[in-house]
Amino acid sequence: MVAGRRIRFTAVLVAVVFALTGFSSHGGSSSSGSGGKSKSKSSSSGGGCSSSKSKKKGNGSRSTATASPSASATGSPATAVVVTCVGSSPVTTVRLTSNVDRRATFVVNLHREGANGASVESTVVKETLGARESRVISVPLKEPARATEVKTCRLDRPRES
Repeated sequence: MVAGRRIRFTAVLVAVVFALTGFSSHGGSSSSGSGGKSKSKSSSSGGGCSSSKSKKKGNGSRSTATASPSASATGSPATAVVVTCVGSSPVTTVRLTSNVDRRATFVVNLHREGANGASVESTVVKETLGARESRVISVPLKEPARATEVKTCRLDRPRES
């Protein structure tokens, strides 16, 4: 009888840990193949890390750019996720969501990296949001000719300005 309870307790504990850390049985992201548009799933519960990947169909040699979100720790003033990295267009889109109950300005560093993690460009994204508001922001490359060099987009943790 006690062994059965231990097994059930362990199973429930494992499920809770997976739920809190953002793991799931269905995967972390999905992409649609229609016209190079991508969709991203992310957890808005504020716990653990979420993941997002963006696949773009390009007309050149580069066809995939990986998007890495910021870690969304409990108590963070905002959550930032890369929706699309750089593809056929030299623009990165970022979804910024306020976690506070008032209007606030948030700042997040966007890093665009090439092969082996070499920095192509870093940009500061600054946006004012209403209470619990979410907005998708387009961030163009300063040097559009370098778009083919970008392989990964990553964000630092957002902070209140």
